[in-house]
Amino acid sequence: MINPDTPENSRKLRAQTGIKVPILLDPRYGGARRYDLAGQGRPMGGLVGYVAIDSTGIVKVQRVDIDFGTHADHLVAAAGTLR
Repeated sequence: MINPDTPENSRKLRAQTGIKVPILLDPRYGGARRYDLAGQGRPMGGLVGYVAIDSTGIVKVQRVDIDFGTHADHLVAAAGTLR
């Protein structure tokens, strides 16, 4: 998981969602820029959400979800598409 937020907020996200994967902090949105997701200087045009990218670098899922922290099951389902 790549998160542009602070270490403290990333820990809160981990606690809230129960995710077990490593979180890479990317406050300058380098990952978003690499996948052409940065709009208005922020991923997905400044909207909150998530993207699932497979091991070959293909974006498989891209969703805007303002409260994605409470929808951890959606994140898990998106990760399941990355085979």
